[in-house]
Amino acid sequence: MENIIDKTYSEAVKGLNEEILNNCDAWYEYVLSLPKTQQVVYTVALLNWQVENGGFHQYFFNSYGQFAYLTIKNLKLIGTPQRAELLDVATHLVNEEYLIEDTFRHLIFNRELSKIVDFDEILFNKLNDLDDKYYNMEDENILDFLEDYLNKQSKS
Repeated sequence: MENIIDKTYSEAVKGLNEEILNNCDAWYEYVLSLPKTQQVVYTVALLNWQVENGGFHQYFFNSYGQFAYLTIKNLKLIGTPQRAELLDVATHLVNEEYLIEDTFRHLIFNRELSKIVDFDEILFNKLNDLDDKYYNMEDENILDFLEDYLNKQSKS
């Protein structure tokens, strides 16, 4: 049986296609227009899969970092403030020039942020330290919090 997270994620990605995924603004607008529960699952699950698989660097390198600011809000919404804080720190390390969000999104999407694309060693090491903190957060099992959030939403 498919669990509530997988089911919600499947619903969220149903309308995604190559045309949308190859257009920064179309992809972002697609995610923004999802029902809130689907948007939360999509952004939080992507972050978790990317970080668990290859760390924060991979999250930004694979263009998912364009959703970082939205994901921070969604992590707070499901009750995982420590993970939101880690992503916030990671995002500020990557966007230390404080580019406006749209500019930052486009640079991440187009792989034009040189310190991510060129594996800047200082940034890579700082993100790696954040990865370790993320992996060691046993008191905030992100999937449990996501499931609790979905269960509460389905009852309201």
